Amino acid sequence: MPRFCLPCGPQAAKSHFDDDFGLKPQISKRADSSPDDKDISKPTTGEYAGEAAKEFLNVLQEVADSIPLPGLGHAVKLATKLIAACEDSHATLERAQELKRRIKTLVTLLVDELKGKKKEEIEQKLKRDIEALEQDLIYIQKKLDEIASQQAFLVIFFQSINKDKVEKCVRRLDNAVERFNLSREISHANLLDSLEKQITNFYSMQQQTLDLLRTDMSKVLAILYDRRETDSLSSGHRARATMPANSDIFHGRDPLVDELAHILTEPREKDQKRARVCLLGPGGMGKTSTALAVMAHPLTLKSFPERNQVWVPCVKAKSASLLLDTLYLSLGTTRNSGNTLQDILFEIRSSSEPLILLLDNFETPWNITDSRSETEGILLELDKMPHITLFITMRSSIPPCDGKQWRSFEIEAVDRDAARQIYVDICPTAHNDNKIPTLLQALGHMPLAITLMARQAKITGLGAGQLLEEYERLGTSMLGQSGLGAKRSLDVCISLSVDSQPMKECPEAYELLAGLAMLPVGTTYDVLTKWWMRDFHNPMNALQILAETSLVQRRESHFFVLPVIRSYILTPSRCPETVRTAMIKSACNFLLQNNSSPGHPSFLEHAKALSAEEGNLQAILVDINAPHPDVIKAYLVLAKHQLSTRVRLAVIEHVVNLARQMEDQALLGDVLTCYGKIFLKFNRYNDAVEQFTLAREIFLSVSNEKEAALCLLDMVETYTLSISFSVMEALQLVRNAQSVFEKLEDTQGTALCLYHLGFIRGQSGERTEGIAILTQARENLLDPLNRALCTYALMLVYYWDGNIDASFESATTAVREFKQLGQYYYLSDSMQFKGQLLFFQGNYPDALRTLFQALEACKSYGSPLCIGQTLETMGRTWVKMGKVADGKGAYEEAMVYYSSTAPVHEDGLMRCKFLSRQAEDSSVVPTVEEEYGLAAMYRDFRLQYETLDIY
Repeated sequence: MPRFCLPCGPQAAKSHFDDDFGLKPQISKRADSSPDDKDISKPTTGEYAGEAAKEFLNVLQEVADSIPLPGLGHAVKLATKLIAACEDSHATLERAQELKRRIKTLVTLLVDELKGKKKEEIEQKLKRDIEALEQDLIYIQKKLDEIASQQAFLVIFFQSINKDKVEKCVRRLDNAVERFNLSREISHANLLDSLEKQITNFYSMQQQTLDLLRTDMSKVLAILYDRRETDSLSSGHRARATMPANSDIFHGRDPLVDELAHILTEPREKDQKRARVCLLGPGGMGKTSTALAVMAHPLTLKSFPERNQVWVPCVKAKSASLLLDTLYLSLGTTRNSGNTLQDILFEIRSSSEPLILLLDNFETPWNITDSRSETEGILLELDKMPHITLFITMRSSIPPCDGKQWRSFEIEAVDRDAARQIYVDICPTAHNDNKIPTLLQALGHMPLAITLMARQAKITGLGAGQLLEEYERLGTSMLGQSGLGAKRSLDVCISLSVDSQPMKECPEAYELLAGLAMLPVGTTYDVLTKWWMRDFHNPMNALQILAETSLVQRRESHFFVLPVIRSYILTPSRCPETVRTAMIKSACNFLLQNNSSPGHPSFLEHAKALSAEEGNLQAILVDINAPHPDVIKAYLVLAKHQLSTRVRLAVIEHVVNLARQMEDQALLGDVLTCYGKIFLKFNRYNDAVEQFTLAREIFLSVSNEKEAALCLLDMVETYTLSISFSVMEALQLVRNAQSVFEKLEDTQGTALCLYHLGFIRGQSGERTEGIAILTQARENLLDPLNRALCTYALMLVYYWDGNIDASFESATTAVREFKQLGQYYYLSDSMQFKGQLLFFQGNYPDALRTLFQALEACKSYGSPLCIGQTLETMGRTWVKMGKVADGKGAYEEAMVYYSSTAPVHEDGLMRCKFLSRQAEDSSVVPTVEEEYGLAAMYRDFRLQYETLDIY
């Protein structure tokens, strides 16, 4: 668009705002002179032509000045002077006329090519060529000046020498023409005339546009800022911009609003500056609505009545000059000295009453890096005013300037209750929809996203579950509107930050944003630079940009991307494939480098690293659909890690699907073995046996007898935990495995068979033999985890044998060993059993303390059976201590967990129901079925019902 400056304010003559390019050339229509007609004779045809040529050169100069290309206006001005010099002083030189024609041709072509173009549409090479053209024209001017300085007779006498000088000028100009390589050239006068007319017409249209804008500038500015104050303007008095109305649906911000209102109105000493508050955060979090609520707070209104509150919407202030215009209008400034900033400051100083300025969406002018220093200067000038309170909202995590004068607050998502209230206020029919919490969690409890989703629910009648499915399929694009409401689109909201100038100036920032978007739980700077973005040249600078635009959040040491921004960025068209590939590669590398077995010196360190990044690693896995051995091996590391910490099915199921697409049968066998062990930890014994059986068949098919034998022992462990335990079947499996290990001369495999054999013997009633075999196995085993498992087995067999002291000693050892190995499944089980032993010893306070520790460990691992058993024993302990209500509460909670393992552990449900009745009435007698269940779990009941055939 053309470059122009517009007046601002009544009868103003000078601009209070700039254009999008940040340049300030002016086009002013030339005033026609009006001498007396009687002193002017009728011009000749030649005079008309000469005057027309001069007028065209003037037009050419005006249009060149409006083109946003530094140096072009000066070059055309030089060319105009040279043309005049050739015409006036050197008409006798034939080549001078040619030089004049060529100069005019070149600048005419240049101006025609560039007229109306924007700054970003002009190539960098052309900018450099213009600089070279300036130097060429300066050279030509110098040569012509040398000729012009000669006396007339010398010009004639040395005509040949002067002609050579002009010839050199022509050749230099020819080189300039070739350098520009313009899209067309002028070979005859008609075409030159045509271009002159085009440029003249362009200039005329430009002037007409300027005249129209000048006709009623107040209306244009009123439209620009969505304010119509024509009456005020015409009378010479301008009202201040008042606060817009806030939404009626506003929840979850009361504590923040109260705090901000107190800070903005806190007492101050004489001449002490008033508060400078900055409310930061990403788009869609409700910064503006929160700020408006602060302005409407009773405390704020008491200190700043409505007449002393000024609304300064900065969303369209895309330069420092436009920011000044916005302030000028919002403050109702009438003074027009030609210096907008001084006019604003004069307006503020004209009253000593306290004034609060709410500069909303201040990121718009601040993110224009070319004019940031000017914007900062404006803020600093406002900051000097002691009776002014500044309140800024902006999409950023960093306050403007150096941040010293600001008390900044970073707004976060609303809580679950407030999020639900917003949703239900908009869509009341969804009041009883139990899927709402899941939907709101997916939206990250962001107010704008909730608002748009609730409107979708109201319009479509879809439930939260259906909307969640659509959101997972379509992403943020479903949360938008068309037409006049498009500005409320979530995509538009996010794109304002993504497409901001700081992001455009740092391409690495977008790559880093895409990478972080693939990490849903976030990560630390150390892990980011060591693993995820190790090839980044300057990650610190990229993070700085992302913080400035509030696209990345930081909570303590973790950097993360909000859920809705993640959804926006991870849309396939927006997430670079190179970033996805690099992140998958980094994830595999991370897993393989943090792979060690329990007992290894680095195991706990590796386990900690894996736990910290587990959510990120799992999220990246779901994007992988093409099987690859390295990927499967890497994610098998994650699945095995979950065996030690907290079992999951999502990872192993995806890995199984990938492995089944490959020809590597040995790898598939490893995956299925891990799958079976995870089923075992979930107490899904039949599923576990099925996977162990499949894995064993695969290992046999590839002649891997050792792994096939280990699968037999995995099946033995499963059988010993099952209610339908067959001693003979289990013993046969152990013998089969033992024969294989003996044939392979595998001493550790043989020792492992002894462990299983000893446990089966002890479990089936042969306590003494079982203890002896387990003791021998523990001495033979070198693997720390298997040794700890022997200790755990001894704890149980000693208990079954009635040796409580020996069982307690083994339990204490097992707890210590499993803690050192980071094996939380067995740790929680051992702690629970230790608490039970303390209960049997009558040490109820210590029992309760130990059981609370065990419960925490059980919940950390996520074993429903272990949690249920711990709660059940806690219930018995509470009752023994006389706290019946607490005991019954523990039984009820235990039944919830037992229900999730039914029908395998229905005996747990049965026990809790009986114990709950017995807590109320100690005379209650169990049924025969209940007797079996109680005796199987508790020694005191076993002794009471010793005639029962229990172990």
